[in-house]
Amino acid sequence: MIIHKRSVLALAMIAALAGCDDDTAGNNTSDSIYTSSVTSGRTLTNTADVVKIGSETTDDTVTLTIGATSDLHGRLFGYDYALLSNDADAGLTRIGTLINQVRASDADTLLIDIGDTVQGNSASLFNDLPTHPMVSALNTLEYNVWVPGNHEFNFDRSFVDRNLENFDGAVISSNIKWENTEVSYLKPYQIFNIKGVTVAVIAVTPSYVPNWEASAPEHYAELSFEDELTSVTAAVDDAITNYSPDVVIGAFHLGRNDNGSGVYQIASKLADKFDVIFAGHEHAEYIEEVQKDAYSSSYSGEDIATSGSDHGTEDKSASGTYNESTRAANVKIIEPGKWGWALATASIELHKDDDGKWKMTDTTLANLHTYSESDHTSVADQQTLSDEYQWVHEQSLADASAELGTVTGNFTPSSTGHEDEATGEAYDSDAGRLYSTIHYAKVHDTPLMDFINQIQLEKTSADVSAASLFSDHTNLINGETYTKAKSSELYKYDNTLMGIKMTGANLKKFMEWSYSYFNAYTAGDLTVSFRTGAKSYNYDQFDGTIKYTVDLTGDAYSQSKNSDGSYTVTNPGSRVQISEIAGKAFDETATYKVAVNSYRFGTQLKTYGWATSDDVYYESTNEAVYAIRDMLTDYVQTNKGINVDDFDDNMNWSFVQDAAIAAARTDGDKGQALWEKLQNKQICIQIDWDNAKYPGIAVSLNPDNSDSYFANADYVSSGTGTAEACNTNPDE
Repeated sequence: MIIHKRSVLALAMIAALAGCDDDTAGNNTSDSIYTSSVTSGRTLTNTADVVKIGSETTDDTVTLTIGATSDLHGRLFGYDYALLSNDADAGLTRIGTLINQVRASDADTLLIDIGDTVQGNSASLFNDLPTHPMVSALNTLEYNVWVPGNHEFNFDRSFVDRNLENFDGAVISSNIKWENTEVSYLKPYQIFNIKGVTVAVIAVTPSYVPNWEASAPEHYAELSFEDELTSVTAAVDDAITNYSPDVVIGAFHLGRNDNGSGVYQIASKLADKFDVIFAGHEHAEYIEEVQKDAYSSSYSGEDIATSGSDHGTEDKSASGTYNESTRAANVKIIEPGKWGWALATASIELHKDDDGKWKMTDTTLANLHTYSESDHTSVADQQTLSDEYQWVHEQSLADASAELGTVTGNFTPSSTGHEDEATGEAYDSDAGRLYSTIHYAKVHDTPLMDFINQIQLEKTSADVSAASLFSDHTNLINGETYTKAKSSELYKYDNTLMGIKMTGANLKKFMEWSYSYFNAYTAGDLTVSFRTGAKSYNYDQFDGTIKYTVDLTGDAYSQSKNSDGSYTVTNPGSRVQISEIAGKAFDETATYKVAVNSYRFGTQLKTYGWATSDDVYYESTNEAVYAIRDMLTDYVQTNKGINVDDFDDNMNWSFVQDAAIAAARTDGDKGQALWEKLQNKQICIQIDWDNAKYPGIAVSLNPDNSDSYFANADYVSSGTGTAEACNTNPDE
């Protein structure tokens, strides 16, 4: 790390501006740019320029502790209100217990939450309160920093403003500016004096917020989101120039490889300026080391986490010592996963040199889990926090449990009515997956997906509707009670609905892009498989008056991003064959009405040049019921239930390879033998081991490819295979 010295004059000026450097000091009121309540053209700050934590040590060595959470998504408690079930490895109440344990060792621990905090899991029930319970809970736990994530901007900006104002610590992000100005919405960084050590925390929010919220610009009204690398570089340079920090910490709500600049790119470019980077957004858990100036589009950090079932601590034999001689060459990055899986921690050891300057001795990272895979136990709730916010759980549970009607018929027409393409079983909540990872409704035209699409078609009067199966545990089973939770299970995001006019040519691009989710078919395949790194929420199925087939031997669609942000098609794809729309032959020059969610419009259609704002003819934000999820609830409530007969008469698409795959499964030979082994859980399929957020089959099961499967260890040892056994990478 490069540490720049400041002049005595500069130090004096900053001291005069900042006033006292303790945590009771007021904001820097001498500079009119700062404000304690959100005001257009001024920077919100809840804290002094320098916040003091703990007493200055008199020792020549010191250890600092940093803790971080990210992507809590409304999980105040370890309970999933969409599934109406406990979640053993989730909840801020469990994180609270880990915080107590960490503070028992170091009372001066610095706590950071890296965003996507207030959205999801029935959290929107409390959006009208002066302060959201998730933010109040962060205050109760005495978090020092909150970084807004992209999902904080899913709602009207007044909601974001007041919750940022009401957080008791520092609210920071380096790349959110007031439109057409250089003035920051929030401070780009916060300086702490911890035990006499100067620590800078630099934060960033995804620059794609305006794309993701394109249908609701009021969510980010008057704000612009700048390039992450540019903003972080400016912020860290400013912090170094003005404060000469002894330790520099990143708090990035970014994936490792992301739209805009990802963590890998920023970490590699600025490895000599950061000591530890805490990340979020990806919903992944990792501990890695990134080398200075090593970034390329194919770059991956070095995994420095220990192997084993809990995989939560840094392997010092892999990472070595991080000290003054090595700190300019690399930086460690860590993410704690989603929903309260873990509390990410960094233990930072320093010593004083002969001149009394703090120097780096070493850093050690760990993810402290709320659930132990080795002994299958959860961390207990922090009782004080649990008691204080029990009302939140009770209201959320009552709302989710509201009975709206009865389900008639199986909406996933597998042999059992359940989700798994191979075993015919339901989602395994303990293992966090379907056994085969292939939901029947992902690879067949089903009433389950038609329910969503036909609601969208009715609302928009579109020719075509596009929708995604967001979760592998989604289903509607004959005879079950449809509670409000079912709508959240079917549609977990806060998307609104849009009607877009698209040319046939651009609709075809959209569909080819969607079906690039799949790998190519090879003769003898018993299953499909999903492209490595693919995200399931980016795979749409299309319904309406459209009829089409998908040939997985065709080329997959691909495109490249240009320097000006536009995209060039590098392969148009040849998988999707559209025969007709609205009873007429498909015409690339015709204009069709297409129903999509707000995320799809902003992130793909608009960004890739397939549609513009001028093409919008319908927006549900103008309706009393505007969220797609609530439209599903409204339908069931109005009809006092839901009947499969109303959604099973429009089987409009299929894979060309369906017949060949079915034949291979019943060939009376090696194909059938291998398929039955999968059905009996004797073998496991190969998943995308690096895609922690969206695990799925990465290699199509094929008897001629022994690398497409491996033995189920539980079946080998006990004669009964489990999905949990398939979660262990056989190559590790």
